[in-house]
Amino acid sequence: MHPDLSPHLHTDECNQFTMEFKNCNVEHKVLRFVGRCDKIYDRMVHCFHLERQAKRQKNNEEARKHQALVRQRMLAEMRSDREQGIEN
Repeated sequence: MHPDLSPHLHTDECNQFTMEFKNCNVEHKVLRFVGRCDKIYDRMVHCFHLERQAKRQKNNEEARKHQALVRQRMLAEMRSDREQGIEN
């Protein structure tokens, strides 16, 4: 199953494949059931896969940066607590 095909959710390249797929389904109402639009569909799904990979990698990098920031804040707080003589 493919994701939502709304144009604002995808890149221009994937939107082009989506439009080709939709046009193929409209033009070939019967032949689409015997594989007429399969190659276009495969390219569209592959494009969506590449989008997900890029999004996953970007989110992973942002999460690592956020985790490092949280660690720095926690260490700074622990140091200040230690300097003030507060123990956990």
